[in-house]
Amino acid sequence: MKFIDCIKRRFFKTKEYSLLDTFGCPECPPQDCPTFLERQVHKRFQSAIQSYNIIVVYGESRQGKTWTIERYCPLQIRIGCNANMTLDQIKLEMLHLVGQDIRKIEHTVTEEYAEGCQASSDIGNEMLVKAGIDASLSMAHKETLTTSYETLDMTRNIEFLNAVKSGVQNRYFVFDNFHYLLPAVQQQFCALLKEFNYQGIKIIIVGVWKDASRITALAPDLVNRCAHIDIGSWKKSELDEVIHKGEIALNIEIDEDAIRLFEDCSANNIGIFKDFVQKYCQRFDIDKTQNTKRLLADAESAQLVAQEVVGEAYLPLHDRLVNLAMPQREKRDSKHMRQKIIISVLRLIITNSTTATSGLSLAAIKSEMDKLSEELQGEKIGISNLTQELGLLHQREENRQTGINYIPLFYFDKANKKLLVLEPTIYEINAYNQEMIKDIVHELVEGLENKVACS
Repeated sequence: MKFIDCIKRRFFKTKEYSLLDTFGCPECPPQDCPTFLERQVHKRFQSAIQSYNIIVVYGESRQGKTWTIERYCPLQIRIGCNANMTLDQIKLEMLHLVGQDIRKIEHTVTEEYAEGCQASSDIGNEMLVKAGIDASLSMAHKETLTTSYETLDMTRNIEFLNAVKSGVQNRYFVFDNFHYLLPAVQQQFCALLKEFNYQGIKIIIVGVWKDASRITALAPDLVNRCAHIDIGSWKKSELDEVIHKGEIALNIEIDEDAIRLFEDCSANNIGIFKDFVQKYCQRFDIDKTQNTKRLLADAESAQLVAQEVVGEAYLPLHDRLVNLAMPQREKRDSKHMRQKIIISVLRLIITNSTTATSGLSLAAIKSEMDKLSEELQGEKIGISNLTQELGLLHQREENRQTGINYIPLFYFDKANKKLLVLEPTIYEINAYNQEMIKDIVHELVEGLENKVACS
């Protein structure tokens, strides 16, 4: 294959690509990305847009959800969700994007009063004239009443739906980063999905959760009425194909050892994988297609790139885990549950790195927490209390109070009794150097021991 590619490049003029278009991972995909790979999930998505009004595209961050929609659903209207949005703001944005802005209309009525007679505006004046009375002399005073009203009543769903329907013209509304919305707003929006579907208004919801039932749990009426597209993780064979396509586009050859290192550290995440490869190419001053083929082979550079990418991800992850485990305000009777949960979860990720990506079972978390309680010679936490706290874990991060957009670290799939890790950098760091995750565990255990000793 490489020999054929070499012949083609030698005898036929080839297109020039930039490094960013080849191994970059921007929010909006380039028009002509040489490393774009059509996967099975893309076929499922194409089938879904032919058959369903409501589609849910979900899965790990940076796995290609947005790229899939941009590529195969050109008729779309995108709305980027954020933590501060209310349901009314979402409705107004939908109306605005289809050219149905709500306007205020003012209506003015002038009332005129005369001695022994009351007249209203021009009609009153006309009556006075016919009676032979000078209206200007007979006038005692004039009153003007101005009222205003909106062209659309937002409290009436049918008015809102009809307005949206009249302007949408068979396009899909794409609600990107749906997970940023507050849980209450998600609930309110999902309550409208049945009506959207009934009216033929097409909706695509995009989020980072990993369980297919997330939206239908909020909107039970949509069971069997919407399509769920799991973007999934990338296979190593697919990552190899991306590399091969990129090598052809840039006229380079990347050392196999470097590729294996980056694949191992990326945790089957295409976005993270491209970060490694892009930075590796930059070390060789590769910014576009090369005139003559270049071999990129330097073990030290590969290690330095891995160290750099992982290092950039570590500190934010460390702070988020510590803040989640040790809240500033903790109930006296909490038994430091959150801290114990995070310690147990991280230990399970360390010891089950190959299977953890599919989720950590409730039974495994309970068993690990029981071991931790024995180490601390403390009371074990009941299964019902543990289940309740796991169910709220994705809402517990302190920055939720500041309205900052963020991807929750964890989400508990109640139906399957599994805790899902939503932040892929946990696996990235664990794959590169488990000691970094162990350091966080050690810090949390040490803090917990101090709390227990003081209580």
